[in-house]
Amino acid sequence: MAKQSRPRGGEQETAPDSRRDIVILEDSEVAESNPEQGLEATPPRGSEISVEEGRELSLLEKGETDPKLRAQELGVGWDTAGRSSAGKTPMGWLVLIGVLLVVLGGWSAITLSRGEINLKGQEAESSRKKEKEARETASALALVERLERAVSGYLSASTVEEKSSYVRHRERVLPLMRDHYRRHELLGEEFESIEDLRAAEVENYPFFGVDVKVAGKTDVKLLLIEDCEDGELRFDWESEVSYQPMAISDYVGKKPTDVMEFRVYAELDSFYSYEFSDQDRYRSIKLTFRDEDEFLFGYVERGSVQERGLTAILEGKENEFPLLLRLRFLPNTRSRRSVLIEEVLATSWVLVRKP
Repeated sequence: MAKQSRPRGGEQETAPDSRRDIVILEDSEVAESNPEQGLEATPPRGSEISVEEGRELSLLEKGETDPKLRAQELGVGWDTAGRSSAGKTPMGWLVLIGVLLVVLGGWSAITLSRGEINLKGQEAESSRKKEKEARETASALALVERLERAVSGYLSASTVEEKSSYVRHRERVLPLMRDHYRRHELLGEEFESIEDLRAAEVENYPFFGVDVKVAGKTDVKLLLIEDCEDGELRFDWESEVSYQPMAISDYVGKKPTDVMEFRVYAELDSFYSYEFSDQDRYRSIKLTFRDEDEFLFGYVERGSVQERGLTAILEGKENEFPLLLRLRFLPNTRSRRSVLIEEVLATSWVLVRKP
């Protein structure tokens, strides 16, 4: 520490200068504080360094109270400006990062949970599909077995009464069967196999169309079967044999005026003659029959419900359309083949409802 110079014995004491103090630094003290620069930095002995008033704190004391000076003494003064903000992470960012981590963790957990749920759902759905397919397969096999038993019994029947036990509307159809088999021989047939099976609806009633192979015949036989409400399978005998109340050749020859029901193939035509020559009054429809060379021309009054319905069904059709019609000859008709269409009973050969 530098010592202040005081007056010696023979010197007259003079009043100190009020503006400054005189500090004399000894050579040894300078050398101790900075040995490498001692020769260059040491002022000449007796030189004076002025200290202004008010700076009473030494550098050490001021360094203890001023953080910037302390940093400069430690060699980090160059970093003090940036470290005050860069050295710290604001609390808001820490909170935000924490929230994001929580959210990401929750999202990951939910995603994994959903993946497990979806996997379980897919497995359950696959199991349900397999069970459904198994039930449908079992049901189809059971239906085929029922069909085979029914078809075999129906075809092998050799009497009208036995055969009638397999048919729809038995009470109504049995007299028709007796009439038909008086004109046609009833022969029992041996069932071999079901070649094709397809579901069909006739006026919203459930039916099956079955192609059956019969022993000794090359062509398959088409049978229409109704799945009845009582659980029984019953055959539509009338459409199978294309039942007619009399032979078509007899009908054309005798020209009965009574109304009769016939199963026909119909298509629009342009032939008009005799009682039905007025094209503005009548619509002409050609009628043909299964396994018959005979044909008729049926006429229906234009504008009637029957005519509008038939026109809607037949217009634009390339092939003949099966219909169940009520027909009659006019009294004293001069035409051999012209009949009046009284009513359309069905747009197929199947009489779905009992009359």
